[in-house]
Parts: sequence; C-alpha cells; structure tokens
Amino acid sequence: MSALPLLANAVTVAGAAPARARFAAALRDPARAQREILQRALRAGRESAYGRAHGFAAIRHAADFAERVPLVTFDDLAPWIDRVAGGEAGVLTRAPVRFMEPTGGSSGYRKLVPYTSGLLAEFSAATMPWLFDLLTHRPALARGRAYWAITPPARAPARTPGAIPVGMQDDADYFPAPLRALLRRTLAVPASVALARDVATCRHLSLLALLGATDLALMSVWSPSFLSTLAAALDEGWERLLRDLERGAPGVPLPRAIASRLRRGLPARPDVARSLRARFGARPPEDLGLVWTRLALVSCWTEGHAARALSAVRARFPRVEIQGKGLLATEGVVSIPLFGASAPAAAVTSHYLELLDPRDGRAVPIHAADAGGTYEVALTTGGGLYRYRLRDLVRVEGRLHATPLLSFQGRADRASDLAGEKLTPALAERAIADAVRATGVDAPFAMLAPVFAPEPHYRLYAQATAAGAGELAAAVDRELRRAHHYALCRSLGQLGAVRGVPVRDAHRVYERACAERGQRAGAIKPPALECAPGWERVFEDEPEPVLR
Repeated sequence: MSALPLLANAVTVAGAAPARARFAAALRDPARAQREILQRALRAGRESAYGRAHGFAAIRHAADFAERVPLVTFDDLAPWIDRVAGGEAGVLTRAPVRFMEPTGGSSGYRKLVPYTSGLLAEFSAATMPWLFDLLTHRPALARGRAYWAITPPARAPARTPGAIPVGMQDDADYFPAPLRALLRRTLAVPASVALARDVATCRHLSLLALLGATDLALMSVWSPSFLSTLAAALDEGWERLLRDLERGAPGVPLPRAIASRLRRGLPARPDVARSLRARFGARPPEDLGLVWTRLALVSCWTEGHAARALSAVRARFPRVEIQGKGLLATEGVVSIPLFGASAPAAAVTSHYLELLDPRDGRAVPIHAADAGGTYEVALTTGGGLYRYRLRDLVRVEGRLHATPLLSFQGRADRASDLAGEKLTPALAERAIADAVRATGVDAPFAMLAPVFAPEPHYRLYAQATAAGAGELAAAVDRELRRAHHYALCRSLGQLGAVRGVPVRDAHRVYERACAERGQRAGAIKPPALECAPGWERVFEDEPEPVLR
C-alpha cells in the first residue's frame, strides 16, 4: 500500500477542520448563520442590475427580502442569465463569473447556471464538513484511494457567446482549490480518463484503473444505476480488461496525446491480473467486494426514485456500507449526510435557505421549519440566484441540535427522476409535440411513463400503429436528448431509450385506470408524463391492439 493516500487524506482532514467547526457551531444557531449569509448575498448583489431592479440597498432583514424580491424559477431568470452568457458584467452579482454549468429548466432543454468564486466557496462550506465527517468516522477510507465518478466524459471544451467557459473540470471543483490537488492524488481513476471521446471507452478505462487499484476504499457516484451499469460492463469485458491490465495497454483506440497522458495513470499490473484470473476465472464474482476487498463505503443517491435502483447495487456490493448523499443540485447544496444523523442536515453555512409551505406558498426560515412538515426549497446563492425555487421537496425528519434534518421527497414540479434526468411534464409535452411535427405520426393519445425493468427507461404509450409508435418514440427520445440531464443519463447508460407501445382505445383505458384510483371521470385529462410507475400493467396487459 502506498502511503500517499494516507498522507493526503490526513492533510485533507486538517484542511477541512475549520469548515467543520463553523458548521458545528451553525448547527446550534442556524438563524444567526443564515442572517450572515443573507447579508453577504445582498452586499454582493447590491450594485448588480438585478439588485438595483429589486432594491437590495433598502433591504435590512429577511422580511424585507421576502417582500421586495420575488420567488423565481430558472425560466423566470432566463433573460438575466442570457445577459450573463452574452458576456455582460454585473448582471446578477458584481462578482466575475468563472464558468457556467449546464442544467435543465422545467420546460426548456439546456440551461446554464453562472458560477462565481463565492458560489464555489458556498459549495465548499458544505462538502468540507461532509468530507471531514467521512474520513474521521470511517478511518478505513483514509487508508485507500477513492473513485469519484467522472461525469460527463468527453465533454468538448465550450464557451458561451460571451466567451465564458462552460463546465467544471470534475467533481473535485466542489472543494477549495488548495485541497483539489490533494484529492486528485488519492484518485483511483486518473482525471485524464474523461478525455476519452465516447462513454464506452471512458467506462473501459475507468474499470481498467479500478481493477489495478487494490487499495480502493471509497466509491462516490450520483445515481446508483451508474454503478450498476459499471458492474455490467465489468461482467461483459472481464477477460479483455484482465488482458489489458496484464500488459499495461488500454486496449482501445486513443489519440496519441491522450494515450500518452494515460500511460502513467494506467500502469501494467500483471500480478493483479493473474491473481484475479486465478481467483475468479472467466467471470467476476457476483459479490464485487471480493474484487475490491478494502472497499468500505459507496456514496450515492438513496432517496426518491433512486431507492428503486439500490437493490441492484446491494446485490453486487452486499457487504459494503452505502451512505446516501444529501441534496445537491447544479444551482446549490441543500443538505449533507452526517454519520449518526437520521437524515442529511441542512447546509446552513452555504446558502440562504427558505422552505416554502406547499399548502399556501408561505416562506419559512430554515430554523423555523416544523418537524414532519414537507416543504419546497428556495435558495439564495453567491452565484447570483435570489429566492430561486429549486423545485425539490424535502421533509423535516427531526433536528441535529437546532438545525433541521431533511429527507428528499421528490419534485414539486411533478418531475420524474429515475436516474437524475429530471423529466418534467412541460418538457415531456414539448418533446412529444416536436416529435409529432417531425414525424407526422397521428397519435391522438401519447403519454410517457417510467419503467424500471429490464433497465430504467420511459415508454411512450401511443394510440398509433406499432410502426408509428416506434417512430414517434425514437423521435421523442431524440428531442429529450436535447435536455442536459436526460442526455447525460442516456450517454452514461443509466437510462435506456424511449420505447414505443401502441395502445388501442388509449383514452378509455387511461380513464378507467384513473377512475379505479379514485379520480372523478369528468376531471381526468391525460398528461404528457405520468410519474408514477406501474402503467405497463394498465396498458400492456390489455388485449393485443387491433388498430384501424
């Protein structure tokens, strides 16, 4: 075992200690921490175009802020963010925009979130306490290397019309600059793997590096289905991977410059390859903990739709601890997991957090949230988002000292989120309408619904011929791939293609199913997207369609 991971992780713990101390103090007095963050955001935005338009200079406290500044969605901010992307300075905050990160709007396809140094510092104010907690409560993690999922692979360098870079380098950018180099020294998979120009190559190179990492201690991914896909690729490519590991060659075509950069990060490990072949033969074991014997923890989403994908991960890593991630979005971080807490703790040292009561829209300060209550989250961040409706729902599960513990409950915009795709009804409706225009398929009924087997995907139930349903489904999938999150999940193999299913008398079948669920027949309107699972039992258990 190399001493480098142990040394780097020890320095990381020391570097994270101040952020952890600030967070620990804020857990006992979240109201004070939140007041300071709000005042900081107002000072940073006072002289911006947005701040002047909403009278930031006259705001003295939270009540003023709620009265003068409207709650907004990404689509509300689109004209302001377009100005940022165009290169205009001082639009949402006076701080320079370092880069813009892709995300998705509720009705549009690809959107960009501005990132400033202040916003990155706010992310660090949450990720550093989490990392401190991780390494101090699970010391075995400090003695080995980590796999931080590289997503997305092969994203070509891009800039906005105003020459602002698009996209962070990797997930290490969520941590402070001084610690990024240390974290990257503990990576089991070199960051240069992301230079691969297709997902299959990136996955092969990642597995090659992981098989050589006999001291692998931590796997951190977002969706658990990403890990299941990685495991399936290991099963399929086992013999080829062992051959490549034995000779120290990637075994896939790579541009010379990329191959040169990868050479040091993917050394030959003939001893490891021979050992794995001797122990397991022509196929890896079902229990992958036998391959990575020092793997101590997997960090991934465990709530909402992700919970359905956990069983496959537990089957492949039955003896490895799984820790659920907190709620972290492109726009900001809401909560972080802590050992010993029943749910992730609100990230009260990061952004100004408001919880919106879904019954009346009333904004509640984070420290005043009722135990057991379900709320929508609104963020005010150092990136220039003010009272931004994240559209995520959380429930207050209790408190750690005076700070709420929050569990993710789903989306307020009725989005479906099998693997991180954040597919909303408005986006589905737009995609179906665009697909109908593009194909000319006559489908008086067309509805997307999630299906979890044999892989997570959506089925398009369409009143059309079998050929028409298939053509329309392919076109809908193409349209949805223009949306950032959906395209990312598809490219990573976390989500299968939309599959078309022809349905006879679809309106009648849908209305009957809704009526059986207690809806009034006269109030039933088929949507473009049904988020609840189980619609295959409604439509596909019908007699074989005979379409005229």
